[in-house]
Amino acid sequence: MAKVSTIIKVLREGNKEAIKALIADRSQVNQSKLRFLMSVEDHGCTITEDNMGHATWYYIKNENGNLATQFFWNEGFYHASGHHSTLDEYGNLLK
Repeated sequence: MAKVSTIIKVLREGNKEAIKALIADRSQVNQSKLRFLMSVEDHGCTITEDNMGHATWYYIKNENGNLATQFFWNEGFYHASGHHSTLDEYGNLLK
């Protein structure tokens, strides 16, 4: 699990590919960290959330536009490895 200070450092650097790679790894950046980072103002990005019922999407932007997006299913939970307990990335039940 990435430390908040490490995530903030990556956000401040503004490297789109590095931010995408970090945010895409749910074992490094979980939903609670994204929610916390929404309240932090000195990392140079805006993080917003959009709860769409079955999943909540997070959008990370700066003055240059969209940097990364990530979603989390609202039902079930995520293991420490970043995998969801019951649903795959397409919302299908795991067997």
